[in-house]
Amino acid sequence: MNTKTIERLPTLAAVVLIVLVVAACAIRLRGENTPASADVTSDPLAMTLAECRSVTYKQKDTLSECRKAWAEKRRQFLGQKAPAASDTGAAQVGSSLFVVPKDESRLPSGCPPIQQSGKE
Repeated sequence: MNTKTIERLPTLAAVVLIVLVVAACAIRLRGENTPASADVTSDPLAMTLAECRSVTYKQKDTLSECRKAWAEKRRQFLGQKAPAASDTGAAQVGSSLFVVPKDESRLPSGCPPIQQSGKE
């Protein structure tokens, strides 16, 4: 082997490696839809979520149903219990609207409250 062939060897190896990576990615992307479709047909929530991927903001009724499905999927993912059915709409413990009261146990006792001083 002459020196020109040896100098071209790293370039040739890099080109072959790039071709192999592109081919592996193309094969991986091509077969990606097949296993997911089997999971979607067995789970009605997954089927609803699959339909929600193509919903636009103009489809108001469908969008509200999709938001409910997304909330249910998020609840399942986080392992939370099902929310209690309540028509009052008030914030309940565990909901995203519930705010925990401040814990004032760390404040020193016997100190006067801090007064705001400012230009009014």
